[in-house]
Amino acid sequence: MSNDVSPLEAGQAYGELHQQTHRIMDRRMAAAGLSLGRAKVLMRLAAHGPMNQATLAGLLGFAPRSVTETIDGLERDGLVTRTEDPRDRRARIVELTDAGRDAAEVATAVRSKIMDEVFGVLSPKERSQLVALLGTVRTNLAQGELDS
Repeated sequence: MSNDVSPLEAGQAYGELHQQTHRIMDRRMAAAGLSLGRAKVLMRLAAHGPMNQATLAGLLGFAPRSVTETIDGLERDGLVTRTEDPRDRRARIVELTDAGRDAAEVATAVRSKIMDEVFGVLSPKERSQLVALLGTVRTNLAQGELDS
């Protein structure tokens, strides 16, 4: 591979890696008894604690309707509970149950193992460079330069 990689080639390489990693994650989460969407919700709640559904949807980048459907299923399975939000009677607070915390721990372990397998082939210096490069791209996106 030459040193002259076009933005298109770089983007395609990133996209292919993302899709491949997503497929692996989805398969492994399913083998652990969770969908990837449910695992993301559980891990976010485990990391940030109880929150209202709108906040959760925002953190995940999901549509509020899809979060509601996911929460409905998690509640039916005894992994989360929903209670009234004392600050907003229209909102509901979502919280992990003990079984939900256990499932979140499983999901976190599965994700960690996959990340070790995928990115463990890079040296610590290479991982640091990758994180810095991705940070540059994310900063550019956050500044809205592509929205105009």
